[in-house]
Amino acid sequence: MTAVTVSSANFRTALVRMSVSAGLLIVAALVVSIPWLSTFAVQRLLVEVFTLFAVALAWNLLAGYGGLVAIGLHVFVGVGAYSLFALSNELHLNPFLLLPAAAVFAAVFAAVSAWPMFRLSGAYFAVGTWVLAEMMRILTLNSPSLGAGGGMPLEAMSDIDRWTRNAGVYWAALLVGVGSLVVSRQVLRGSLGLALMSVRDSEPAALASGVPVARAKIALWVLCAVISGLAGAVSYMNTLQVTPDASFSLNWTAAAIFIAVLGGIGTLEGPIVGTIVYFLLRETFAGYGAWYFIGVGLLAILTMVTAPGGAVSLIPEKWRLDPFRIRRRMAGSDLDRSASFPQT
Repeated sequence: MTAVTVSSANFRTALVRMSVSAGLLIVAALVVSIPWLSTFAVQRLLVEVFTLFAVALAWNLLAGYGGLVAIGLHVFVGVGAYSLFALSNELHLNPFLLLPAAAVFAAVFAAVSAWPMFRLSGAYFAVGTWVLAEMMRILTLNSPSLGAGGGMPLEAMSDIDRWTRNAGVYWAALLVGVGSLVVSRQVLRGSLGLALMSVRDSEPAALASGVPVARAKIALWVLCAVISGLAGAVSYMNTLQVTPDASFSLNWTAAAIFIAVLGGIGTLEGPIVGTIVYFLLRETFAGYGAWYFIGVGLLAILTMVTAPGGAVSLIPEKWRLDPFRIRRRMAGSDLDRSASFPQT
Protein backbone atom coordinates (compact mmCIF):
# COMPACT_ATOMS: atom_id res chain seq x y z
CA MET A 1 0.00 0.00 0.00
CA THR A 2 2.85 2.34 0.91
CA ALA A 3 4.69 1.56 -2.31
CA VAL A 4 1.55 2.35 -4.33
CA THR A 5 1.11 5.69 -2.49
CA VAL A 6 4.76 6.68 -3.09
CA SER A 7 4.50 5.70 -6.74
CA SER A 8 1.32 7.78 -7.13
CA ALA A 9 2.98 10.80 -5.48
CA ASN A 10 6.01 10.48 -7.75
CA PHE A 11 3.74 10.29 -10.79
CA ARG A 12 1.87 13.45 -9.74
CA THR A 13 5.16 15.27 -9.13
CA ALA A 14 6.48 14.23 -12.53
CA LEU A 15 3.20 15.31 -14.16
CA VAL A 16 3.38 18.73 -12.50
CA ARG A 17 6.99 19.19 -13.61
CA MET A 18 6.14 18.21 -17.17
CA SER A 19 3.20 20.65 -17.19
CA VAL A 20 5.35 23.47 -15.87
CA SER A 21 8.09 22.71 -18.41
CA ALA A 22 5.56 22.63 -21.25
CA GLY A 23 4.06 25.94 -20.07
CA LEU A 24 7.49 27.57 -19.91
CA LEU A 25 8.32 26.35 -23.41
CA ILE A 26 5.08 27.83 -24.75
CA VAL A 27 5.75 31.16 -23.02
CA ALA A 28 9.34 31.17 -24.31
CA ALA A 29 8.14 30.50 -27.86
CA LEU A 30 5.62 33.35 -27.63
CA VAL A 31 8.19 35.78 -26.23
CA VAL A 32 10.71 34.95 -28.93
CA SER A 33 7.99 35.32 -31.59
CA ILE A 34 7.02 38.85 -30.54
CA PRO A 35 8.56 40.51 -33.67
CA TRP A 36 6.10 38.55 -35.83
CA LEU A 37 3.15 39.00 -33.48
CA SER A 38 3.27 42.65 -32.43
CA THR A 39 3.91 46.20 -33.58
CA PHE A 40 7.19 48.11 -33.48
CA ALA A 41 5.82 50.19 -30.59
CA VAL A 42 5.30 47.08 -28.45
CA GLN A 43 8.79 45.83 -29.28
CA ARG A 44 10.35 49.15 -28.28
CA LEU A 45 8.46 49.12 -24.98
CA LEU A 46 9.61 45.56 -24.25
CA VAL A 47 13.22 46.54 -25.04
CA GLU A 48 12.89 49.22 -22.38
CA VAL A 49 11.38 46.70 -19.96
CA PHE A 50 14.18 44.14 -20.40
CA THR A 51 17.03 46.65 -20.27
CA LEU A 52 15.73 48.51 -17.22
CA PHE A 53 15.11 45.18 -15.51
CA ALA A 54 18.76 44.25 -16.12
CA VAL A 55 19.97 47.53 -14.57
CA ALA A 56 17.64 47.08 -11.59
CA LEU A 57 18.90 43.53 -11.15
CA ALA A 58 22.49 44.77 -11.20
CA TRP A 59 21.72 47.43 -8.57
CA ASN A 60 19.94 44.81 -6.48
CA LEU A 61 23.01 42.57 -6.64
CA LEU A 62 25.24 45.39 -5.46
CA ALA A 63 23.02 46.65 -2.65
CA GLY A 64 20.97 43.59 -1.74
CA TYR A 65 23.73 41.00 -1.77
CA GLY A 66 27.01 42.89 -1.61
CA GLY A 67 25.89 45.69 0.70
CA LEU A 68 27.23 48.23 -1.82
CA VAL A 69 24.69 51.03 -2.27
CA ALA A 70 25.67 52.79 -5.51
CA ILE A 71 23.98 56.00 -6.64
CA GLY A 72 26.05 56.13 -9.82
CA LEU A 73 25.48 52.70 -11.34
CA HIS A 74 24.33 54.48 -14.50
CA VAL A 75 27.97 55.23 -15.30
CA PHE A 76 28.18 51.74 -16.79
CA VAL A 77 25.05 52.34 -18.87
CA GLY A 78 26.81 55.27 -20.52
CA VAL A 79 30.13 53.47 -20.92
CA GLY A 80 28.48 50.47 -22.57
CA ALA A 81 26.40 52.61 -24.93
CA TYR A 82 29.22 54.95 -25.97
CA SER A 83 31.73 52.14 -26.49
CA LEU A 84 29.30 50.32 -28.81
CA PHE A 85 28.43 53.46 -30.81
CA ALA A 86 32.04 54.63 -31.12
CA LEU A 87 33.37 51.24 -32.20
CA SER A 88 30.54 50.61 -34.66
CA ASN A 89 30.87 54.03 -36.28
CA GLU A 90 34.66 53.94 -36.37
CA LEU A 91 35.07 50.36 -37.61
CA HIS A 92 31.90 50.35 -39.77
CA LEU A 93 30.83 47.05 -38.24
CA ASN A 94 27.41 45.65 -37.44
CA PRO A 95 26.61 46.83 -33.88
CA PHE A 96 25.03 43.49 -33.00
CA LEU A 97 28.44 41.88 -33.43
CA LEU A 98 30.02 44.46 -31.13
CA LEU A 99 27.83 43.85 -28.08
CA PRO A 100 30.52 41.62 -26.50
CA ALA A 101 32.98 44.50 -26.99
CA ALA A 102 30.64 46.80 -25.04
CA ALA A 103 30.66 44.27 -22.22
CA VAL A 104 34.46 44.14 -22.27
CA PHE A 105 34.76 47.93 -22.18
CA ALA A 106 32.35 48.11 -19.23
CA ALA A 107 34.29 45.37 -17.41
CA VAL A 108 37.65 47.08 -17.97
CA PHE A 109 36.27 50.43 -16.85
CA ALA A 110 34.85 48.76 -13.71
CA ALA A 111 38.17 47.07 -12.94
CA VAL A 112 40.06 50.37 -13.32
CA SER A 113 37.55 52.35 -11.26
CA ALA A 114 37.40 49.71 -8.52
CA TRP A 115 40.63 50.92 -6.90
CA PRO A 116 39.45 54.46 -6.06
CA MET A 117 35.84 53.45 -5.45
CA PHE A 118 36.60 50.69 -2.95
CA ARG A 119 38.78 52.95 -0.90
CA LEU A 120 35.43 54.48 0.09
CA SER A 121 32.65 52.89 2.12
CA GLY A 122 29.07 53.52 3.15
CA ALA A 123 27.68 56.90 2.15
CA TYR A 124 31.06 57.96 0.75
CA PHE A 125 31.00 55.02 -1.67
CA ALA A 126 27.43 55.85 -2.73
CA VAL A 127 28.27 59.49 -3.43
CA GLY A 128 31.60 58.53 -5.01
CA THR A 129 29.87 56.41 -7.64
CA TRP A 130 27.59 59.33 -8.49
CA VAL A 131 30.62 61.64 -8.82
CA LEU A 132 32.26 59.08 -11.13
CA ALA A 133 29.15 59.08 -13.34
CA GLU A 134 29.09 62.88 -13.43
CA MET A 135 32.78 62.98 -14.39
CA MET A 136 32.13 60.64 -17.30
CA ARG A 137 29.11 62.70 -18.38
CA ILE A 138 31.19 65.90 -18.39
CA LEU A 139 34.04 64.13 -20.21
CA THR A 140 31.79 62.94 -23.04
CA LEU A 141 30.00 66.30 -23.08
CA ASN A 142 33.34 67.94 -23.91
CA SER A 143 34.65 65.31 -26.35
CA PRO A 144 34.09 66.34 -30.00
CA SER A 145 35.12 62.85 -31.13
CA LEU A 146 32.11 61.48 -29.21
CA GLY A 147 29.72 64.08 -30.57
CA ALA A 148 29.97 66.37 -27.53
CA GLY A 149 26.57 67.55 -26.27
CA GLY A 150 24.74 66.42 -29.39
CA GLY A 151 25.79 62.81 -28.91
CA MET A 152 26.31 60.17 -31.59
CA PRO A 153 23.98 58.50 -34.08
CA LEU A 154 24.39 54.78 -34.77
CA GLU A 155 25.37 55.11 -38.43
CA ALA A 156 25.80 51.39 -39.11
CA MET A 157 22.09 50.80 -38.46
CA SER A 158 21.17 52.77 -41.59
CA ASP A 159 22.13 49.74 -43.71
CA ILE A 160 19.68 47.45 -41.89
CA ASP A 161 15.99 47.41 -42.80
CA ARG A 162 13.52 48.50 -40.14
CA TRP A 163 11.96 45.10 -39.37
CA THR A 164 15.34 43.38 -38.98
CA ARG A 165 16.68 46.26 -36.88
CA ASN A 166 13.76 46.28 -34.48
CA ALA A 167 13.62 42.50 -34.21
CA GLY A 168 17.38 42.28 -33.64
CA VAL A 169 17.32 44.90 -30.89
CA TYR A 170 14.34 43.17 -29.24
CA TRP A 171 16.07 39.78 -29.24
CA ALA A 172 19.27 41.37 -27.92
CA ALA A 173 17.30 43.01 -25.08
CA LEU A 174 15.57 39.72 -24.32
CA LEU A 175 18.94 37.98 -24.18
CA VAL A 176 20.37 40.65 -21.86
CA GLY A 177 17.37 40.49 -19.52
CA VAL A 178 17.10 36.71 -19.32
CA GLY A 179 20.87 36.22 -19.43
CA SER A 180 21.46 38.60 -16.52
CA LEU A 181 18.89 36.69 -14.47
CA VAL A 182 20.44 33.31 -15.27
CA VAL A 183 23.97 34.52 -14.52
CA SER A 184 22.85 36.15 -11.27
CA ARG A 185 21.20 32.93 -10.14
CA GLN A 186 24.31 30.91 -10.85
CA VAL A 187 26.48 33.41 -9.00
CA LEU A 188 24.22 33.44 -5.95
CA ARG A 189 24.14 29.65 -5.79
CA GLY A 190 27.92 29.49 -5.78
CA SER A 191 30.72 30.36 -3.39
CA LEU A 192 30.78 34.00 -4.54
CA GLY A 193 27.14 34.41 -3.48
CA LEU A 194 27.90 33.09 -0.01
CA ALA A 195 30.95 35.35 0.23
CA LEU A 196 28.88 38.39 -0.77
CA MET A 197 26.24 37.68 1.86
CA SER A 198 28.90 37.37 4.58
CA VAL A 199 30.53 40.64 3.48
CA ARG A 200 27.17 42.43 3.52
CA ASP A 201 26.25 41.16 6.98
CA SER A 202 29.62 41.87 8.62
CA GLU A 203 32.81 42.65 6.73
CA PRO A 204 35.10 42.25 9.81
CA ALA A 205 33.58 38.83 10.51
CA ALA A 206 33.98 37.85 6.87
CA LEU A 207 37.63 38.87 6.94
CA ALA A 208 38.18 36.93 10.16
CA SER A 209 36.60 33.87 8.53
CA GLY A 210 38.99 34.02 5.59
CA VAL A 211 36.54 35.37 3.02
CA PRO A 212 38.40 37.17 0.19
CA VAL A 213 36.46 40.40 0.70
CA ALA A 214 38.28 42.60 -1.79
CA ARG A 215 38.13 39.96 -4.52
CA ALA A 216 34.41 39.33 -3.93
CA LYS A 217 33.59 43.04 -4.11
CA ILE A 218 35.57 43.57 -7.30
CA ALA A 219 34.01 40.49 -8.92
CA LEU A 220 30.52 41.79 -8.08
CA TRP A 221 31.39 45.30 -9.28
CA VAL A 222 32.63 43.97 -12.63
CA LEU A 223 29.63 41.66 -13.05
CA CYS A 224 27.17 44.50 -12.44
CA ALA A 225 29.15 46.71 -14.83
CA VAL A 226 28.85 44.11 -17.59
CA ILE A 227 25.09 43.70 -17.04
CA SER A 228 24.47 47.47 -16.95
CA GLY A 229 26.83 48.16 -19.88
CA LEU A 230 25.07 45.64 -22.10
CA ALA A 231 21.69 47.02 -21.06
CA GLY A 232 22.81 50.54 -21.95
CA ALA A 233 24.22 49.47 -25.31
CA VAL A 234 21.02 47.68 -26.31
CA SER A 235 18.79 50.45 -24.98
CA TYR A 236 20.43 53.11 -27.14
CA MET A 237 20.54 50.79 -30.14
CA ASN A 238 16.77 51.01 -29.75
CA THR A 239 16.81 54.82 -30.08
CA LEU A 240 19.69 54.96 -32.62
CA GLN A 241 21.17 57.95 -30.76
CA VAL A 242 23.21 58.30 -27.57
CA THR A 243 23.83 61.55 -25.69
CA PRO A 244 25.76 62.31 -22.46
CA ASP A 245 22.75 63.69 -20.60
CA ALA A 246 20.61 60.65 -21.39
CA SER A 247 23.08 57.78 -21.05
CA PHE A 248 24.78 59.14 -17.90
CA SER A 249 21.46 60.26 -16.41
CA LEU A 250 20.65 59.64 -12.76
CA ASN A 251 17.19 58.56 -13.95
CA TRP A 252 18.60 55.12 -14.74
CA THR A 253 19.73 54.49 -11.17
CA ALA A 254 16.67 56.19 -9.66
CA ALA A 255 14.37 53.85 -11.60
CA ALA A 256 16.52 50.84 -10.68
CA ILE A 257 16.36 51.73 -6.98
CA PHE A 258 12.59 52.24 -7.14
CA ILE A 259 12.12 48.87 -8.84
CA ALA A 260 14.33 47.04 -6.34
CA VAL A 261 12.72 48.71 -3.32
CA LEU A 262 9.20 48.11 -4.60
CA GLY A 263 9.80 44.47 -5.49
CA GLY A 264 12.17 43.48 -2.70
CA ILE A 265 15.86 44.14 -2.16
CA GLY A 266 17.98 41.03 -1.70
CA THR A 267 15.81 38.71 -3.80
CA LEU A 268 15.82 37.72 -7.45
CA GLU A 269 12.04 37.85 -7.52
CA GLY A 270 12.06 41.49 -6.36
CA PRO A 271 13.35 43.13 -9.57
CA ILE A 272 10.92 41.03 -11.63
CA VAL A 273 7.90 42.10 -9.58
CA GLY A 274 9.19 45.67 -9.31
CA THR A 275 9.71 46.00 -13.06
CA ILE A 276 6.20 44.79 -13.80
CA VAL A 277 4.66 47.19 -11.28
CA TYR A 278 6.86 50.10 -12.43
CA PHE A 279 5.83 49.82 -16.07
CA LEU A 280 2.19 49.20 -15.25
CA LEU A 281 2.17 52.40 -13.20
CA ARG A 282 4.04 54.35 -15.86
CA GLU A 283 1.92 53.23 -18.78
CA THR A 284 -1.29 53.84 -16.83
CA PHE A 285 -0.62 57.09 -14.97
CA ALA A 286 2.28 58.86 -16.75
CA GLY A 287 -0.24 61.14 -18.46
CA TYR A 288 -0.94 62.83 -15.13
CA GLY A 289 2.43 64.63 -15.33
CA ALA A 290 3.82 65.88 -12.02
CA TRP A 291 1.12 64.06 -10.06
CA TYR A 292 2.45 60.77 -11.43
CA PHE A 293 5.93 61.44 -10.00
CA ILE A 294 4.45 62.53 -6.67
CA GLY A 295 2.43 59.32 -6.55
CA VAL A 296 5.43 57.16 -7.39
CA GLY A 297 7.48 58.86 -4.69
CA LEU A 298 4.75 58.39 -2.10
CA LEU A 299 4.43 54.73 -3.10
CA ALA A 300 8.17 54.21 -2.60
CA ILE A 301 8.04 55.86 0.84
CA LEU A 302 4.97 53.84 1.82
CA THR A 303 6.69 50.62 0.72
CA MET A 304 9.83 51.36 2.74
CA VAL A 305 7.79 52.19 5.85
CA THR A 306 5.20 49.42 5.77
CA ALA A 307 7.02 46.67 3.86
CA PRO A 308 10.81 47.19 3.90
CA GLY A 309 11.20 43.82 2.20
CA GLY A 310 9.15 44.95 -0.79
CA ALA A 311 6.17 43.27 -2.42
CA VAL A 312 7.80 39.84 -2.12
CA SER A 313 7.80 40.11 1.68
CA LEU A 314 4.02 40.55 1.71
CA ILE A 315 3.54 36.96 0.56
CA PRO A 316 2.95 34.72 3.60
CA GLU A 317 5.99 32.57 4.42
CA LYS A 318 4.11 29.30 3.94
CA TRP A 319 2.99 30.37 0.44
CA ARG A 320 6.30 31.82 -0.67
CA LEU A 321 7.77 29.96 -3.61
CA ASP A 322 11.44 29.55 -4.44
CA PRO A 323 11.43 29.48 -8.26
CA PHE A 324 15.18 30.08 -8.54
CA ARG A 325 16.12 27.56 -5.82
CA ILE A 326 18.54 29.86 -4.05
CA ARG A 327 17.05 29.64 -0.55
CA ARG A 328 17.64 26.89 1.91
CA ARG A 329 16.00 25.85 5.14
CA MET A 330 18.15 25.85 8.25
CA ALA A 331 18.12 22.65 10.27
CA GLY A 332 15.53 22.78 13.04
CA SER A 333 13.94 25.97 11.71
CA ASP A 334 10.91 26.79 9.57
CA LEU A 335 12.42 30.03 8.31
CA ASP A 336 13.75 30.36 4.80
CA ARG A 337 17.20 31.90 4.74
CA SER A 338 17.75 34.29 1.88
CA ALA A 339 19.29 33.88 -1.15
CA SER A 340 23.00 34.03 -1.34
CA PHE A 341 23.39 30.65 0.35
CA PRO A 342 24.00 27.90 -2.23
CA GLN A 343 21.85 24.82 -2.25
CA THR A 344 23.18 21.82 -0.40
